[in-house]
Amino acid sequence: MMYELKRFQKEMQNDVISFFEAVLPESGRKLDLNGKHKAFQDIQKNYEKFWCMYDGSRLIGTVAINGMDEKNCELKALYLYSKHQGQGLGYKMISEAVRCAREAGYQKMYLDTLSTSKRAIHLYESIGFEVTDRYNENQTADVFMVKNLLLEEGNDKKAYS
Repeated sequence: MMYELKRFQKEMQNDVISFFEAVLPESGRKLDLNGKHKAFQDIQKNYEKFWCMYDGSRLIGTVAINGMDEKNCELKALYLYSKHQGQGLGYKMISEAVRCAREAGYQKMYLDTLSTSKRAIHLYESIGFEVTDRYNENQTADVFMVKNLLLEEGNDKKAYS
């Protein structure tokens, strides 16, 4: 398989919507473009950086970052078809987001998720994210994590302070 992570381009917008319509039901969710998932309607406007993982011409995953303030950003929109999980693709997507966040000068990266997303939490921990206090008003999330971006790449598993 030939996997390629590409920066979002406007012509990918329809692929992204179709992807979310298909991937969200894998985790028991439904795409709600008028509510919870409204930001997906205009990727360029609503995300600082957004990447699409392709398997040939087929979109199979996404990841994004948004700045929260000058020092902190948030990992957003990490989705990958279940049949592609466990191959290191999620790790590759998050690693690119972390690299770009460091380049942009962010010091910490936050994320929120569901406690039922065990595989995702394990992935986040393997990249150096640690559980932290609630930092946003997302009422559907019940796990909040943070990664210190100032730690050297090889020292990602060090305790966060």
